[in-house]
Amino acid sequence: SDWSSDVCSSDLAGAFMQVFVRSYQDSDGDGIGDLRGLISRLDYLRDLGVRGLWLMPVNPSQDRDHGYAVTDYRAIEPAYGTLADFDELLRQAHARGIGVVIDYVINHSAAQHPLFVNSRAATSNPYRDWYLWQTFKPSGWNIYGGDPWRANASGGYYFAAFWDQMPDFNLRNPAVVTWHHDNLRFWLNRGVDGFRFDAVGHLVENGASAWTDQPESLPLLRDARSLMDGYQRRFLVCEEIGRAHV
Repeated sequence: SDWSSDVCSSDLAGAFMQVFVRSYQDSDGDGIGDLRGLISRLDYLRDLGVRGLWLMPVNPSQDRDHGYAVTDYRAIEPAYGTLADFDELLRQAHARGIGVVIDYVINHSAAQHPLFVNSRAATSNPYRDWYLWQTFKPSGWNIYGGDPWRANASGGYYFAAFWDQMPDFNLRNPAVVTWHHDNLRFWLNRGVDGFRFDAVGHLVENGASAWTDQPESLPLLRDARSLMDGYQRRFLVCEEIGRAHV
């Protein structure tokens, strides 16, 4: 993609580079890549012709590895640095004509996320409906060779397609969607050039034989795109793992 002058120093077209921050460049000798290390390589990346960076999740996470079990959607993984470091990365990248797109995990959170900690505490908890629950275990489900319905210690079963520590949000709940939109604005207002949404084929399920690429997922993505259209030249890329095209 080409980047407008309000984002970068000039209109440029070129390659994107996917960056797993943890494994890229360590700035402080602790053996873990970090944002300061990435900043130190920006001249090199620019000279290679890189004009966009896609950062795999940089939020704090329960898995503390690839980062897709997010525990805080508005913070930076401490091993990577601080929000001030992230802001500096944006400033330095944009000064070199490099845009920055970040991974955003919309389908699920970490089980340790405070929202799910509340949701699983009791059926009467105000956040119960922020995730997908059934009183009795549904039958006939099989996703990637496993049963996505997980037993909860205080009763009931919650839906977690990928891992029992990655419970799926209830994206039919307008409060959940509004919360996600507020998170997107948080990062857009800091200056990110866009997002890569993870696992959009899983946003909504309609039963054991209809758990991917459901029609209700498309309006969710269009609403996120409409939000981003309120900002100049922001980009949305989706991971589609099924059959549909967005």
